[in-house]
Amino acid sequence: MGMTSLCRVTTLATIFLVLGVGVMVVADQPDSKKQRAKAPNASRVFRDAVRKLDAVSRQSGYQVQCDVQGGLSKKADHKVWMFQVYEQHQGQVRGDLMYMPQQKIYRNQQKGAILIDEYWMPLFSDPAGERIQRIIAFPAQVLLDALSSKAKVEWIEPPEKMDINDPDYVEPMDAPLEPDEGGGTAVVEKKQPSYRRIKVEAGEKVAVHYFNQIQNSGLLGGSL
Repeated sequence: MGMTSLCRVTTLATIFLVLGVGVMVVADQPDSKKQRAKAPNASRVFRDAVRKLDAVSRQSGYQVQCDVQGGLSKKADHKVWMFQVYEQHQGQVRGDLMYMPQQKIYRNQQKGAILIDEYWMPLFSDPAGERIQRIIAFPAQVLLDALSSKAKVEWIEPPEKMDINDPDYVEPMDAPLEPDEGGGTAVVEKKQPSYRRIKVEAGEKVAVHYFNQIQNSGLLGGSL
């Protein structure tokens, strides 16, 4: 089983969050000439992105789209390929407050309220509200937690998307083993990063905290 929560943040930068696994940050593209001379420091760029997002959050806010994916996984990064849980949520974040218009929810990191039958109820009094409170974290807080932990920061290339209608598309069970999945060896060409996307692997305590939040939501058991 695998469970991944992917959040897309719309603001000055775009940030993808993989709770309990890592954080991928799209950074400003540096000058190509300077890029060839010296690779930008990934840790410094990440710190700058965290500070900018926190400042934007408190000044003007930002939009969040969160895709919750759960099901079978055979990958080291827990990427799901056979879905049993799939939810999509949108929200607006301003400082420590998030508003989710579709569910009529106002929340902060500790508690919140949900509108049910024209009455505002505590978020944890409703199963759907409690699930959302546990699985949808505040992006800026996830990044701050990762920054405060012993995080591993590195430049990466964005994953290539495969169209399932493409004649070369292969179902996951029929696909050949990746280099680390079989007993043989394979030569993999390493691409030069474009220095636009950073992968951050947070410390163990941070990963365990967000994993426990998802586990306590009940989604790991497939319940909705």
